[in-house]
Amino acid sequence: MRTEPENNVSEEKTRKTEHPVFQRRWFKRRYLWKDKNGRVIETPEQMFHRVANTIAEVEIMYGATSPQIKSLAESFYNLMVNGIFLPNSPTLMNAGRPNGVLSACFVLPVPDSIEEIFETVKNTAVIQKAGGGTGFDFSCLRPTGDIVSSSGGKTSGPISFWRVIAETTNAIQQGAFRRGANMGVMSIEHPDILRFIHAKQNLSDFTNFNISVKVTNTFMKTLTENPNALHVVTNPRTGDRYVIPRSVDINTYDINGLLTEDQATDDCYSAGEIWNMIIENAHATGEPGIIFIDRINADNPTPALGRIECCNPCGEQPLLSYEACNLGSINISKFVTEDGTDMDWDLLAETIRLCVRFLDNVVDVNYWPVPEIEKVSTGNRKIGLGIMGFADALILSGIRYDSQKAVEFAKKLAAFLQKHAHQTSEELAKKRGCFPNFKSSVWDTKYNRPMRNAAVTTIAPTGSISRIAGCSSGIEPLFELAKIKTQDGREFIKIHRLIEGLGTEDGWLSEKVRNLLGRGISPKDIPRIPGKIAEALLTAHEVGFAWHVRIQAKFQKYTDNAVSKTVNLPSDTSVTDVDKIYRLACRLGCKGITVYRDNCRIDEEQVLPVPEKATHTPRPRPRKTKGQTTKFRMGCGTLFVTVNKDSKGLCEVFANLGKLGGCTSQSEAMCRAVSAALRCGVDPKVLVEQLKSIRCPSTIAKRKTNKNIDVLSCPDSIARAIEDALGEDCESVGISAVNRCPECDWPLRKEAGCSFCDNDDCWYFKCG
Repeated sequence: MRTEPENNVSEEKTRKTEHPVFQRRWFKRRYLWKDKNGRVIETPEQMFHRVANTIAEVEIMYGATSPQIKSLAESFYNLMVNGIFLPNSPTLMNAGRPNGVLSACFVLPVPDSIEEIFETVKNTAVIQKAGGGTGFDFSCLRPTGDIVSSSGGKTSGPISFWRVIAETTNAIQQGAFRRGANMGVMSIEHPDILRFIHAKQNLSDFTNFNISVKVTNTFMKTLTENPNALHVVTNPRTGDRYVIPRSVDINTYDINGLLTEDQATDDCYSAGEIWNMIIENAHATGEPGIIFIDRINADNPTPALGRIECCNPCGEQPLLSYEACNLGSINISKFVTEDGTDMDWDLLAETIRLCVRFLDNVVDVNYWPVPEIEKVSTGNRKIGLGIMGFADALILSGIRYDSQKAVEFAKKLAAFLQKHAHQTSEELAKKRGCFPNFKSSVWDTKYNRPMRNAAVTTIAPTGSISRIAGCSSGIEPLFELAKIKTQDGREFIKIHRLIEGLGTEDGWLSEKVRNLLGRGISPKDIPRIPGKIAEALLTAHEVGFAWHVRIQAKFQKYTDNAVSKTVNLPSDTSVTDVDKIYRLACRLGCKGITVYRDNCRIDEEQVLPVPEKATHTPRPRPRKTKGQTTKFRMGCGTLFVTVNKDSKGLCEVFANLGKLGGCTSQSEAMCRAVSAALRCGVDPKVLVEQLKSIRCPSTIAKRKTNKNIDVLSCPDSIARAIEDALGEDCESVGISAVNRCPECDWPLRKEAGCSFCDNDDCWYFKCG
């Protein structure tokens, strides 16, 4: 059987990508091959040729000639080197290596026996050493305190075995290509569910795990119709049903402290109370997320092989036990027409066909570290083609992320990707054969359509590869437009890459514009920025939560596997809002949902020292102080903020509102608290970072029509007044509730359960 050569994807048809990222230390350290002494021995271009040649050479199995393979390899190379398409990181790292593991996503079973559990521990080490991420469902393990028949003793429960796997990941991180990442899930019907929900309240525990609760349609129906109904849990070993008394200690209870269902009293936890625990923890720490497990299995392409019970660390790839999947993403910002009015759909269709072929070839060249994984994975040949650069494409098209037009664009794009990806998989099936488990799959019994791959499309977070491609990650909004950074003692403003490019190209990015963006001024309030672009330039925290979920749901409707998306929220988001997000995600058909509220948790690797000058009581206020007063325009009038000093430094803050009034009592209370903190020796820079950028709905609303308003709220005004008083001494401080990179101390952003550092010279990331 011979293979028809594909046409090359012309780089002239797309916006070319510059690659300063190739010179970054993190890129060289993570992706380029090294000799035995750790010296880099290949260039980025050689890396892409290595990957392209390795994947193209698979075609010899299907009768391709040497010229055809060479042509295909050149097409693959052009896609990658121009940032049009990139496969998942293990493919870039390991393609061409002996025993190279090219898949990123794995799910391993955790059966209810010591021998099998430690077999899983061993397999975890093998997979993570090669750069793969692993998912585990702990729902099969018998609950804490249950009988162990072989010894007559009692089991220590799922959390203890979960900890063994977490420590395994910690032990192999130093020798791996990248840090190990895991997903842990548990059914909401497991007796240990309260322990699971609260397991990461201590942020030093399970730092390499993201966690999600598996929720059924039955539970969601009960939650909606009768939230006061008692929540029933089931022992997976015996099938016995229990209720959980409210009197149990959430962190230490065991099965013997539960009541059987027929002993239930009103003093036991209801479905609504269990749900609220999930919501409150998600609000406090970003976890647990939710997996709508019945929604996932409604799309299970091979139900005869069993139910899907777990997914990969970032949630986009539901997999059977012992199943793996390789992913890749297309940078769709490359296909926006020059005038921003449309997409080059023909070129995108051609690219999709080429990328599906690339990912299918990966299955054949992949090394499978565990025989069971090879059997399931080659039997289903699942791949996950997705997109990145969605936010960039919206901006280039002048579309706001929080708009119905964006939702319709998401629908059109996702449907187009799925249509052409399925067509290509069908064409490959006719030439190469269907995936081995095709019989009894839904493609056989339901659709009567030959397919090369059991599943084809996935929306992944693309944390690393979007950085290489120079585009926004996955389908996330931009995280920020500009930031003030300090390097070698000098402060400078770093503008988002897309704004830098557009502004430089069109001539509107002046120093004044830079400074205004750095101060947090909205692009709509900066006249030099063209209106169409300014309207579309908004960040994740400015997008209402419902729009986040609607975008995710629209992509999910046209995606075989799942969609990785984090609903990034401002710090003042309420618990009620998180509840609404999770319920809306269920209602709109998402397969899972994750939230992250800004600054809701301190990175577990950050140590927060107590300032040496700190005391428990404020120092006395001297009779005379010196200071300065700054005038601010607020949504509710004019605010005058006075910051005074004594011989030891800043000592007090006063705020006086103009005649229009405002939140007088709250402002006074805030100033008293800040003044007390200053006289206790708290570093004023800590207070600045705590108060700065807090948003007042009144001020934000009026700021849209009043360009004289130059702050976000009363707390923001106080922070800026303290900054002014500190002058040159107000540099970034490492003592704050902002997650900071343990390698370079820059702020971390949260995405898809992982923390990312945007420092160009570092770009540390860690999941969990």
